[in-house]
Amino acid sequence: MKGRLFTACILLILATAPKAYAQKLTADTSGLTIGQQINLNLEITVEKGEKVEWPSLLDTLTKSVEIVRRSAIDSVVDAVSGSKTYLQKLAITSFDTGFHVVPPVTFRVFKDGAADFTSKETAPFLLSVSGVDVDMAAEIKDLKPVMEAPYTLRDFLPWILLLLAVALLAVLGWFYYQSRKKNKPLIKLTLRHPKPAHLIALEELELLKTEQLWQKGQIKDYYSRLTDILRSYFELRFNVNAAEMTSDEIIASMKDELSDAQRLNDLKKILSLADMAKFAKARPLGADNELSHTLAVAIVNSTKPAPELNPDNKIRTAESDSDITKTEN
Repeated sequence: MKGRLFTACILLILATAPKAYAQKLTADTSGLTIGQQINLNLEITVEKGEKVEWPSLLDTLTKSVEIVRRSAIDSVVDAVSGSKTYLQKLAITSFDTGFHVVPPVTFRVFKDGAADFTSKETAPFLLSVSGVDVDMAAEIKDLKPVMEAPYTLRDFLPWILLLLAVALLAVLGWFYYQSRKKNKPLIKLTLRHPKPAHLIALEELELLKTEQLWQKGQIKDYYSRLTDILRSYFELRFNVNAAEMTSDEIIASMKDELSDAQRLNDLKKILSLADMAKFAKARPLGADNELSHTLAVAIVNSTKPAPELNPDNKIRTAESDSDITKTEN
């Protein structure tokens, strides 16, 4: 014990010996209680034109002295001499009682135009860490009281979301009450009628005409598109599986739907020309190609549903999807 005290005294004398240091390592106090935090002030002054490489300090100064946090490096310029002083605060603590020597901290100083650097060290610092007086008869308690953590937005976020949910439910409940009171639906949806099958077919036939496939020599593609349009129309209009049928099966299934014998013959002519173009690689004349398109349009127009007359004497037409008032003479 006496040896340790002697060593500590010698180190204290060395640390407080009168010596000029342009770099300093000072503390708010040289003694602290175990677990307490104090500030170390790291400071260096350099001449005008000199640059400093700041020491890289880890989480500890020694095995018994820990760095809790560090401030940003601040600087002050002397207006007269142009010298610059750099400062940084280190919050330290220790959990080992006794005397601990904080070793010198080394800076590297570079001068303008010089390839080498100069090392400058702070004086060693002696730190005294005292224990806590323990009253064996007293009850056990913490060294420090429990600290309250500050509140953040995350702490209040669940309550904010809960209030928003309650407010939303209240608004929906109010709208529901008002709608029931007025005998109206809570959410009014606008229903759109699907486009009729004959309108779809006529639009696709018009598009096929503008593409001029057979005029470009694409006879097979032209008849494939033409028959596909008719097959899709028959499926939507008459609910027959025309896409999976052969030409003969389509003609047989459409006998009852095409009441006009001329239209049934038109369908036979279209399918016959299509089969020759697609499977026999025949090339019908341009007049036949044009006629096939005209006959397809005629078949669709002759089989489209008749306009329905509603109780308000209005004819609902699929083309406009709107009500047109019919004036009776």
